[in-house]
Amino acid sequence: MIKYMKPMNNNEISAVEKIFTKGNWYHTFEFNELRSHGTFDYSEKIENLKIPNLSGMSVLDVGCSDGYFSYYFKDKLKAKKVLGIDYNQYDGSVNFDVLNNFMEEQSNKHRSHNDYSVLKEAYSVLGLNDSNKFNFIKKIFNLDIEFKKASIYNLEDLDNFDVTFCGSLLEHLRDPLTAIEQLYFKTKEFCIIDVSNPFNRLNILQLPILKYSGASGHFYRLSENATKLMMEKIGFKNVQIISKYKIKNLKHGNMQKHFVIYGEK
Repeated sequence: MIKYMKPMNNNEISAVEKIFTKGNWYHTFEFNELRSHGTFDYSEKIENLKIPNLSGMSVLDVGCSDGYFSYYFKDKLKAKKVLGIDYNQYDGSVNFDVLNNFMEEQSNKHRSHNDYSVLKEAYSVLGLNDSNKFNFIKKIFNLDIEFKKASIYNLEDLDNFDVTFCGSLLEHLRDPLTAIEQLYFKTKEFCIIDVSNPFNRLNILQLPILKYSGASGHFYRLSENATKLMMEKIGFKNVQIISKYKIKNLKHGNMQKHFVIYGEK
């Protein structure tokens, strides 16, 4: 069981409450009576992903965002070691691949999502000097997980891990093939990739399709077979879809489809 940060004085309790209730969140977390206003609430969906038990295994969580899956891997699936990496600078700058023509739009969006200037005092009370929710969650839940800033395109300086995981990132990348190859190099046992907004409309023949979306921060809609074929050609074996699910985007109100694909080294 996770042990909460102890002891917490009144200032620390107040700081945690402010960050939970007034901060910007990607995922919904629960802490005592507090509940963050995440864009995605996995509390009733996480089991649907059918991720294997990770007991005693090391896990690399690529594109870890606020650490929701790192938290899950450590607390629920009993991973021995979890390292989360993300390219986010936590200074309001753009943190994923964007075409130059959309840079101003995305820069404005990312600056508006950075809550550090508004909640600086609360973060400071907890000894945090930026809005990195991964480190916030690590602290208040007393989690034995680690964070590093890194790009999925360059994982050479990291150790190899029993398991690599990449959640809702592949579709945001200019070059998903290179990204999968980098995951392969770091994987000892198996890799799991969660793909959101996949291409499946009228794909009766199950063709390996990548459709360019034209969106500012969402490059491709990947079909299941396209992702499967890329993983196989890179070298993964026993590649298979292990789950499919839908989850509501609470910011925009629409349901988003996902598939989860598994491949062994």
